[in-house]
Amino acid sequence: MAKKTKKRKVIIFDLDGTLYALRGGSYAKSPLRKCVLQNTEKFIAVRLSTSASNARSILRGIQKKYGEQISIGLEKEFSINRYDYFNTVWDIPANGIVKKSPRLTEMLNALRKQYRFALVSDAPRVWIRNVLKELGIQSFFSGRIFSGEGNRRKGLGTAFREVARILKTNTRNCIVVGDQERTDMVPAKKLGMHTIFIHRTRHSPVADFRIRHIRELSSVIAKFSKKETLK
Repeated sequence: MAKKTKKRKVIIFDLDGTLYALRGGSYAKSPLRKCVLQNTEKFIAVRLSTSASNARSILRGIQKKYGEQISIGLEKEFSINRYDYFNTVWDIPANGIVKKSPRLTEMLNALRKQYRFALVSDAPRVWIRNVLKELGIQSFFSGRIFSGEGNRRKGLGTAFREVARILKTNTRNCIVVGDQERTDMVPAKKLGMHTIFIHRTRHSPVADFRIRHIRELSSVIAKFSKKETLK
């Protein structure tokens, strides 16, 4: 019976800002965003057969109307397939962009003795793949990666609900670990999942626990076990 109980427990990890830190401190200030925008300009120029300056102007118009949802803007305004966009623009080597946490692999190895893992991110799969390769942790999430190309989004709760459905577990047996209150903590909590907020300075009134760094995760996970909140 104990063996079956362990198999039902799931830790759902966010990716960016959770399993690693971006150089620059945030996406807006990171070299990743710069690469994405440069690649997007080139992508627009090629797909729309236009000049570099006009592609830059088109991108600015998309950003003004759709914010960071560039893929959606290009799809709606120019019928450009979002998967084509993601697979081209976001295929960026993660070396030099991500900062690996010391002893991350050792911590995941210890936790997976009792928990299954899933990874949920609004980032495209090609970027997730590159990051996991750079961090050397691909094997921990094999077959359990939920990426953001489609309509399964964290903020809507659809991504978290899909994890529980596919892994055949109750949402009460899931722990979500993430650094965004609006898209990680709030929707997960509404589904009855347990939540751990990662942030160096901010607290979350929604989350069950707050940690400053991913390396503190093991000690907090142990508190859930002591409370027997996971069945």
